[in-house]
Formats: sequence, structure tokens, C-alpha cells
Amino acid sequence: MPAFTITDQMLLSISTSKQAVLAAFPASGAKHPFPLADLIRQATTDRLLLAGEHLRAGDQLLFAAHYRSAISRYYYAMYQAARAVVFAEIKGDDHERHNILPRNLPQHLTDVAMREAELTDARLLRNQADYDVYPIGEPSWESDARGLAVTAANFVQSCETFASSNGHV
Repeated sequence: MPAFTITDQMLLSISTSKQAVLAAFPASGAKHPFPLADLIRQATTDRLLLAGEHLRAGDQLLFAAHYRSAISRYYYAMYQAARAVVFAEIKGDDHERHNILPRNLPQHLTDVAMREAELTDARLLRNQADYDVYPIGEPSWESDARGLAVTAANFVQSCETFASSNGHV
């Protein structure tokens, strides 16, 4: 298990708290030494950074012809980016479940209906790649992995742009 600093523990607590819990925090930041808005911005930024790490890992797996694993990383890049903007918008982690998150993307996210469908489709593809034994050969997954690489990169970029233009990072 990784070592957690006090800051890591504080941000983990904030980044996984529900909206009602965060709304109950005192405005002065009495529990934490930083204002809550700053902590939410930091958690949003960190989740977007994690999305970028997943994108890069997906690219490395794609280049190594590990297509199933690449699909998984690309999905998680999209998931983390979506979770970041939803968390930032509602000020809570109320919609982190994989089947709930797509329906709760911010309504003013560019092409929100398309983004919802992309995230849902990526989750279903990830489930197939991770859990279904067939098709058994890696080459069978290449086209899906390459397509998802493009979709994931665009999805993450859209979430980053949204977060930046709305003062969430």
C-alpha cells in the first residue's frame, strides 16, 4: 500500500466526500487549514492529472500491442476526467458509480450528450476487454483500442477545457 502524507489523506477525504458533507464544512476552513474551495480545486486538478496518466499508460500499452489493457486505461482516463468535472460542478463526489456518472456530466459541457454516450460505450467496452474471455487473441481488440485512444484523448481534453474555462482548476 502506498504511503500517504497528511495532505494526501486530507485531499482523499475531500475528493471522495458527498456534496452534503462538503456543504456542511465551515466557510472558515476550521477542520482543514485551507479554504474548501481551494481543496476542491486541488482535488479536481489532481483527478485530471490522473486522467492524463491513464491516457499515457493506455498509449504505452497500445504501442506494446496490449490492446485489452489499453482499453481499460483509456476508459479510466475518461472516467477520472468525468469524475473531476462532476465533482467540481456539484462540489461533491455523489455520482462516482460507473453507471451513474455519465448521466451526471455537467449540462453545459460541450457536446454533453455525445460525451455521455462515449463514456457509457467506453465502460461497456472496458467490461468486455477485462471480463470476457473471447475473442481471446489480442489482435481482435486492436481496432477498438485504437478508436478508444482517440475518443479518450478528446474526452479528457474536453473535460480539461471545461474545468479550466469554469474556474475549477
